[in-house]
Amino acid sequence: MNIGIDIVENERVRKVLSDAFMRKVLSEDERKLCEDYPLEKKVRFVAGRFAAKEAIIKALSDYELPEFKDLNIVNDAKGKPEIRYKEYKLAVSISHERNYSVGMALLEE
Repeated sequence: MNIGIDIVENERVRKVLSDAFMRKVLSEDERKLCEDYPLEKKVRFVAGRFAAKEAIIKALSDYELPEFKDLNIVNDAKGKPEIRYKEYKLAVSISHERNYSVGMALLEE
């Protein structure tokens, strides 16, 4: 079992938030999902996805290092984030506080 965790300061994301940054970090589905969000919600969304994907990459680091945009995090009907990536069985969690977003990933072997 491998675990990854990452924390992001939301203000840092706000400063670099652009179409180019979003294309680098988000999958196409994620970009479509947040394109009409107001700025504050978009910043939290992108910061949370960034932190979660960093955590996923850390959890997968013994096997491979995927690109951010190749990791597609979706939410189930209750809002719980889920990740499907190749044959890996991953669990992911994202949380937000006023100034920070955190992501955690667990790779089950």
